[in-house]
Amino acid sequence: NSSTMVLHSTISEEEVPPSAPDLSSLSPLPSLEAAGSSSSDDMSPAEQEDGNDILSSSSNPASSTIDAPNNNSEPHRNKEHGDVKAATKLWLDSMLSGYSFIWRLSIVLVVILSWYYAYPTTGNIEQQGEMLEYEEDEYEDEEEYDPWSIWGDGFDYTKDREFWIPDEDLPEDIATDLQSTNEEVQLEATARRQLDPLKWDTFDYWEIYHYFACAKVFTSPRPVWSEQLFRDTRDLYHDFVENDDTSFIGLFRSTYQANDDVYDMSQNAIPYLSGGEKGRGLKAARDIKEGEVIFKATNNTIIFNDGQTLRKFLFAMNDRFSDPGMVCDILIWAWVQDMPCGTPFAGVVDLDNGNLLNDWGLGGSYEEQDYSANIRCKGAALSCYASKDIIEGEELLGDYSDFVSYYAWADLGL
Repeated sequence: NSSTMVLHSTISEEEVPPSAPDLSSLSPLPSLEAAGSSSSDDMSPAEQEDGNDILSSSSNPASSTIDAPNNNSEPHRNKEHGDVKAATKLWLDSMLSGYSFIWRLSIVLVVILSWYYAYPTTGNIEQQGEMLEYEEDEYEDEEEYDPWSIWGDGFDYTKDREFWIPDEDLPEDIATDLQSTNEEVQLEATARRQLDPLKWDTFDYWEIYHYFACAKVFTSPRPVWSEQLFRDTRDLYHDFVENDDTSFIGLFRSTYQANDDVYDMSQNAIPYLSGGEKGRGLKAARDIKEGEVIFKATNNTIIFNDGQTLRKFLFAMNDRFSDPGMVCDILIWAWVQDMPCGTPFAGVVDLDNGNLLNDWGLGGSYEEQDYSANIRCKGAALSCYASKDIIEGEELLGDYSDFVSYYAWADLGL
């Protein structure tokens, strides 16, 4: 029934072979909607009998002439093309629907896995086995986990910079530092006279560090930043992004905020002057139970996908603020992290008090028996949890190896 109708509907008058009889005298066939919309199981006996009469008409001469091969013994081209088109459409529909399902399923799985690893719940922290247990052989190489190693290997005094400020042209502050009794300040002054200000955009991490006299800055205790100072720095960052002429590095943004989350860490941690090599730190604002979230990456966490963008931001800070020590603070608070998506490495810094978390061995011993981290951080989102019960007023100590890529500033272009 339906096949006969398709043939009638696809053959135009000019395509009928010359020997075919006049078809205009034939009774019109039932419409597709009327004849093909219901299965034979749903038809009444009378309807089925009418349908059989229609099918039997295909044996009359007129119908057989339509299906007969032409003089070249080739299948009727409309029938052949119609079958191919139908089969092709069916194949494409099945393939596209299959790929669409696989694509949607892949997206769902990626989202679930990303959320699971980046934002682990308190219940699954121990199951994932990365946070709360200290492995005995993890810190056999003490030097590998020295937190200062995130800065790299230090200033390269052997590098031929082809720049030297002669004694008669020395700025007063460099001349004074060359006479300092502090050996580090003296060495830094020697480094500074080799740095050409016109080539600031080529400075590596340590060259920036000494250009702003950070060794001298840290000979005196640095203050804890006020919330207003952090807010002013975040405002500067937004201005910087709006005016940055290299907003993309290939397919990736050159800098961006980690997310849109707002998180008040003051309920868990408060900054304080810890003194000594640590300088500043964090302590518990209350009793904290093992597994509780202490802080995490927020919209205050800034990510730089290349060193040049971070370099420009640091010099923009120096232009905006009168205290050059602020640039030095950002330099020691920043770290390089291996990112799961985007560029292989990124520079990261918190523009809030989360950057005051000290490493467990800083200012003390990195011997295995002295391991004292009470906070562990996990995932690209840097969710940090208490790895043991912490009492109010206790210093919060992390493990930089949870998120820092050591000796990687050069990989970032710094």
